[in-house]
Amino acid sequence: MFSIKPRFKIVIGFALVAFFYLVTSPASAQERINNFDVTIEVETSGDIIVTEEITVTAEGNKIKRGIFRDLPRYFDDDRMRLPFEYEVLEVLRDGQSETYQVSVDDNAYRIRIGKADYFLPNDQYTYLIEYRVANQIRYRAEADELYWNATGTYWDFPIENASATVFLPAGAQVLGQSAYAGAFGSTVQRHRYRLDGNAHIFEVAGNLARREGLSISLDLAKGVIEPPTREEQISRWWQRNGALAILMASTIGLFGFFNAQFNKVGRDPTKGPVFPRYEPPEGYSPAAVHHIWYRAMSGHNALIATLLHAGIRDVVKLDTLSDKKTNVTLQKPDSENWDLAEESKAFLKSLFAVRSTFSLGSKYDPTFTSAYTEFAKQVATRYGKDYFRWNTLHMLLAIGLSIGVVLVALIFVATWTIWHTYAVLMLAALNVWFIYVIPAPTRKGQDIRTEIEGFRLYLETAEQLQLNSAKVGSETPPAMTKERYERFLPYAVALNLEKPWTHHFEKLIPQEAENYTPHWGSFHNSGGRQSLTSMNKALVAGLSSGVTASMPQSSSSSGSGGGGFSGGGGGGGGGGGW
Repeated sequence: MFSIKPRFKIVIGFALVAFFYLVTSPASAQERINNFDVTIEVETSGDIIVTEEITVTAEGNKIKRGIFRDLPRYFDDDRMRLPFEYEVLEVLRDGQSETYQVSVDDNAYRIRIGKADYFLPNDQYTYLIEYRVANQIRYRAEADELYWNATGTYWDFPIENASATVFLPAGAQVLGQSAYAGAFGSTVQRHRYRLDGNAHIFEVAGNLARREGLSISLDLAKGVIEPPTREEQISRWWQRNGALAILMASTIGLFGFFNAQFNKVGRDPTKGPVFPRYEPPEGYSPAAVHHIWYRAMSGHNALIATLLHAGIRDVVKLDTLSDKKTNVTLQKPDSENWDLAEESKAFLKSLFAVRSTFSLGSKYDPTFTSAYTEFAKQVATRYGKDYFRWNTLHMLLAIGLSIGVVLVALIFVATWTIWHTYAVLMLAALNVWFIYVIPAPTRKGQDIRTEIEGFRLYLETAEQLQLNSAKVGSETPPAMTKERYERFLPYAVALNLEKPWTHHFEKLIPQEAENYTPHWGSFHNSGGRQSLTSMNKALVAGLSSGVTASMPQSSSSSGSGGGGFSGGGGGGGGGGGW
């Protein structure tokens, strides 16, 4: 006789129970909307009062605590997205007042009904949601129109029966009606329309699938619905154009404010005549000239010029050993004999505090980094605010006001258009202009910059000046000599003019240039006789590479190799149900 093992008996038992449940459960045991009946009362003001009576079957799947109703936050009006104005009047479940919360979720005005700590038993429930919506009559030349998406097209459940009933003000004459059922964009008219007393009733023929809905339209003869008042017209104009008006008016206002600030603190003092000057400004080191001209430390040229200046003054000796390595050796230990600016003396004292030779380019050196950092700070302090005003607070105020204007515009904007983008770009351009013009030299700074400009003219055009000394404002230029070339070479490096200055030396006194051997150092020669211009270029490039190598090197990070973190990188977000 055939026998069944005990473990198979258990499996068969569970299978029979599951089959019995499926067979005996009613076919309707799924979550759905049984009835969705909408009543719309039209007021003469153009406002409407909407009452939605929604009967649902809850099975604990998605409908656990209750339902939520998402209403659109914006509607299209003459190609503009304008905000709805809602007022929730009442929310009931099975005729009793029910807890609800109103929130904004993306583009939806959400009414969430139910309690977080109460789960509904599986059953049918009827929810009533009543709310007022302002200004929902569309005013046209030939007729007024009520056009209302009664159910919405983004429900998660099918709707078995749907209807919409409209009550109009007394005396209202209907010129035409239509309704549309289906998914978003559908033009199918599968509805029944009837007039029952003063109730205009639309009923969907058949059911609505998930994400299908009902929209209705009534054309009304003009004269019953009051046209918008002047205040409402102004309010609607503001909804349409307020953000753009804010941006445009603020841009004009900020231009006036920025211009006043520019006239107050940003105008450059009157500039004197510029003509070739054959000496640098008296009492100013190469680093000082560099900082005043560039208004900051630009690259490493100020430091390189300082080392070169110290070499020519026989304080140090520079020996280039390779394209990236240079030895700096102290020649005069007694700092009292250093004919250098105070910031240069402080730098060299720090650099040679514990050694007499320093190698640039070997590796990172904290002593050099510290000395260089302090040097840059001293130069900025000595030749900063007394010579130039960045007017940083005015820049920050301009940026802050502009950001504030954009944020206010974003609050009021209904639909962002290309004109809003143009207005923001105009505001950004205004800020760029202001940030560019608001920094200004002081009177002292302008005078020294004028002298530097004349000295630069001499360094750039010395050869032409030697051939034509009758330039306006100039006297006969001094003759070029080896000593003059060396004296101004650090300044030429500081002003990024070492190439033309050396070229003039080679052209004006070629014999001396060809036989020139610097007493302040030696050049690395990678092969063959080089011109002085090439050697100086190699020296400056080598010193720059050496300075960079001696400074701390920056590094980047990523999410790989153990450098990441939870929540880092791109993407993110999440969601859930009710």
